[in-house]
Amino acid sequence: MIFCKFCRKEIHEEAQSCPQCGGVLKSPVSATANEGGSLWMAITSLVLGVLGILALAEDSKHGRDELIGMGIILSAGWALGVISLGNKKAGKGMAIAGVVLLSLSLLVLLGSF
Repeated sequence: MIFCKFCRKEIHEEAQSCPQCGGVLKSPVSATANEGGSLWMAITSLVLGVLGILALAEDSKHGRDELIGMGIILSAGWALGVISLGNKKAGKGMAIAGVVLLSLSLLVLLGSF
């Protein structure tokens, strides 16, 4: 089964038009087409979020340059996560987890200054 690109109702693969809305299907949209896409932004956001929490959770004191570098990297990861959520691509759960972890990391980082 596939989905109509006009009304998103499930129809047969060989249908020339949608029986629900009457839309003519030149190239039907498959069920997984909207779930596809690149996962690299969501994965990068999640990995940077985990690394940010781990780096800031250790007891050692960080120098000012290290904190600035972490801030830049964490901000870039946060931006990738937000962009990934905005694109509505696959990996939405990873992007949400990455944004949450990176937000917490950035708050801890700001408290370290």
